[in-house]
Amino acid sequence: MCRGFPEGNRGISSCLKQGTSSSLLPSLVRCELCNSRASLYCPADDAFLCRKCDRWVHQANFLALRHIRCFLCNSCQNLTRDISSELRRR
Repeated sequence: MCRGFPEGNRGISSCLKQGTSSSLLPSLVRCELCNSRASLYCPADDAFLCRKCDRWVHQANFLALRHIRCFLCNSCQNLTRDISSELRRR
């Protein structure tokens, strides 16, 4: 589960801050490893990551592959309800 989202909302892709003016939002969220624009948040690692670093970190072992990650909204970079996990793809 990502940042307290109820189980029933998994797989619903929508920005949690829809309708919020972008001028009120903080600056871009950066990847904690390479400092590029983050696209995912991993609650298990408590880390914001870009897709390249996410692949590198979560391919490390079978336990890391099981981490559920939350996508960030492309426009405002707030957490969405859309999740990713290697186990979902199997």
